[in-house]
Amino acid sequence: MSKVFSPEELTASVEFYNQFGYTAVSSTLSDEYLSDLRRIMIELIEVEKKAINKENYRDYGFLLCAPYYADKYPQILDVLNNQELLQFVEAILEKWFIVYLYSNNCIPPNGGNTKAYKPHVDTPRYIPNYHQSIVAMITMDDYTEVNGATWVLPSSQNMQEKPNDDHFYNAATRVVVPKGTICFFDPKVWHAAGTNFSEDWRTCLLIVFSKPWMKQRVDIPRFMSHIDKNTLSRHMQQLLGYHCAPPANFNEFYGNEHERTFTQPFV
Repeated sequence: MSKVFSPEELTASVEFYNQFGYTAVSSTLSDEYLSDLRRIMIELIEVEKKAINKENYRDYGFLLCAPYYADKYPQILDVLNNQELLQFVEAILEKWFIVYLYSNNCIPPNGGNTKAYKPHVDTPRYIPNYHQSIVAMITMDDYTEVNGATWVLPSSQNMQEKPNDDHFYNAATRVVVPKGTICFFDPKVWHAAGTNFSEDWRTCLLIVFSKPWMKQRVDIPRFMSHIDKNTLSRHMQQLLGYHCAPPANFNEFYGNEHERTFTQPFV
């Protein structure tokens, strides 16, 4: 079992993260809520597969933009109010971060793999002593070596050359944690999904947070254009990127607060 910090051990968990490039923190997310999200995510994988209309595609098991489905499943957004999640992200990115990506990482059963099974980094951009983003993986199952617990190479976040497979798998550790754990990764740390040898899906939510000046992986507000943004709290709008859209005309740049599209504070 991997080391899992309590939310009260914030300083220790941040120090571990900065040293090793990852850490795991327990959460107050209920088993009932996580099981409901798990059911929804597995259902939406098949919905998205039909929408894309491809039998085999590299992102199978990942949703392109989970908030897109919040009209039918509003509970998808509830996790963005979790204090253990937000507290740690703010400790790394400081205030006013936004969601860069909200997806999932679900590995099919019986030897199933995903595009993430090869050692890789999520962001191959290196700015010394600066965090521009952070990955949060929220487990919706117990993570075991049987069902594909993530491999991570400790302290490899400054390793710009890809390690060979022998070095990676000899030196890497498995992130074996209980359901409901929030695992944080430096996007530059070398890691890989394991193979799922169990008879059920291995599931997690995958949320990447970034500085507000970074362009999101997909334009989340536009993806959610079928949802009335006034039904979202101001906090939720800010997190999802509604307050940091690049201006498209003079009024959106010079106008009052209601006309301007980039009203997002940042540090």
